[in-house]
Amino acid sequence: MQAELISVGTELLLGEIVDTNAAYMSQRLAALGINLYYRHTVGDNLSRLKAQIEVALGRAEVLILCGGLGPTDDDLTREGIAEATGRRLVTFPEAEEELRKFFAARGREITPNNLRQAQAPEGAKLLPNPVGTAPGILLEHSGKLIFALPGPPSELQPMWLNEVEPRLRARALQAGGGTAIFTRTLRVADLGESQVAHDLRDLVEGQTDPTLAFYASPGEVKIRLATRAKSQEEAAARFAPLEAEIRRRLGTYVYGVDDESMEIVVGKLLAERGATLAVAESCTGGLLGHRITNVPGASRYLLADFVTYSNKAKQDILGVPEEVLCEHGAVSEECVRAMAEGARRLVNATYAVATTGIAGPTGGTPSKPVGTVYMAVTNGVNTKVQGFVWATSREVFKERVAQMALNMLRQSILGELP
Repeated sequence: MQAELISVGTELLLGEIVDTNAAYMSQRLAALGINLYYRHTVGDNLSRLKAQIEVALGRAEVLILCGGLGPTDDDLTREGIAEATGRRLVTFPEAEEELRKFFAARGREITPNNLRQAQAPEGAKLLPNPVGTAPGILLEHSGKLIFALPGPPSELQPMWLNEVEPRLRARALQAGGGTAIFTRTLRVADLGESQVAHDLRDLVEGQTDPTLAFYASPGEVKIRLATRAKSQEEAAARFAPLEAEIRRRLGTYVYGVDDESMEIVVGKLLAERGATLAVAESCTGGLLGHRITNVPGASRYLLADFVTYSNKAKQDILGVPEEVLCEHGAVSEECVRAMAEGARRLVNATYAVATTGIAGPTGGTPSKPVGTVYMAVTNGVNTKVQGFVWATSREVFKERVAQMALNMLRQSILGELP
């Protein structure tokens, strides 16, 4: 099977918005074994959008558009699909009723332009959007599938998982003679890609089915297993012996599977033990707390997140001694230790994790260059500190520090932190 993606929106062409939707859908299509040879970005122009849809339908069995489903005049995806397929736009009464209920529940009067979101090409099926107002669209045209999804990732991703992917998997099974590609991703922390490749070299060189591939990102390496099978159960049986061997070699460096992020894994460990957590951040500026609270149910274990960016805040809130800051500085083993212990003590948490560092590009010294970071984890009895130097961009630095700090916490909970 072959698919094409069209991202719609002039703001994408101007670089005002980064197209994370295309990356997300590309990854999901690859996991389904659906070939993606072309990705397009089209501005808010009906003639250009229509032309691109026609070109894509001439090559691919599946066409997926994202964006352009809003209520304003420059949201043209519905019209583009209708004109390219020679269909008229029609109003779906059930969708209009849902829109009216949505606005009424919020004490707002619906405007006529909002009712455009209840329209779709004749013969289409509307895909429910439990997060926003714009339903998705599914249209089968000349034996090909056309999907149109809303632009906000918070709306697109649930719709993809609930409405698009099951249909694509069923179509892929038909096209593959009853088989489709299934994947399983093992997530590895605290090991570099070269080390993982070295430890698994013979498995890669001798791979047949399943296959192995490595992907690196800040703070982790992903190992993707892939096979073609008739069902998820059949694929799981093929993955099992290879996954067991990888886990035997890498041990608890393998921290999660598929979409299990570090914060999800840490949250499960805390919840299972009835443990609580305090966070003290300097260089990560709230990113640790952001990631932790992105997990539903985080209130069961997260008690407080102290973002103490200045020295005064470290002293006044966390109780870091003035002599520590004067003698060793804010970016030091002594300071991060005091930050973690102070945060834990303030709210009587089971664990606390703390970060302090120099994100750059300025602020470095010969003894503490840009990229210097210290992280600490304490359980009230023992406090462990790790220090590194990672010279990179501010954003990548923060992401890497947050990942490593969460991994330190995971290791501490498991009793494996040296």
